[in-house]
Amino acid sequence: MEFSIPFGGQALNAVDGKGRVSLPADLRATVDRRAAQALTANMPVDDKLLYIAEDEELPCLTGFDETEYFALAGELREQRSRETSGGGRKSLIRRDGGGTETFAPLQRVVFDKAGRMVLSSLLREIGGIEDFAFFTGNGPYFDIWSPARAHSHYAAMGDKRLLRVLEHLCREKGVAL
Repeated sequence: MEFSIPFGGQALNAVDGKGRVSLPADLRATVDRRAAQALTANMPVDDKLLYIAEDEELPCLTGFDETEYFALAGELREQRSRETSGGGRKSLIRRDGGGTETFAPLQRVVFDKAGRMVLSSLLREIGGIEDFAFFTGNGPYFDIWSPARAHSHYAAMGDKRLLRVLEHLCREKGVAL
């Protein structure tokens, strides 16, 4: 089942010394809506579980909920099925790294009713995240940026809209870029 409820919006949230940060309310609401949609399709999902990893292309973290995790697993299963039915592979089980690059880097992150979660030291190191995290909705995913990395990236891309949003949020919270 495809979930058409996208992650959108943005927020700048404080991160404490132990990596505790709040998942923004807009993103929490999207996770809740996607989980409710999954349950109507008899797809049991954990509505308080996220998967977060290093983005493959951008200098940030990328996250998604369990509905997207299952969708990725389904896509991989379909790909492997096509390979075996075409006579190329004899098994759906691959030992050549087939899904490793997708699933192995993912860190499971649980959040509570208030959205509080912990970004591990590994995730914070990869994302360059220190005192603040800038969250942006990205359709089926959401991104978590170091404000400074986000600013550099948006400036290089010429994305004036997100630069204005980020600069405004940083001014409001006294964050220097």
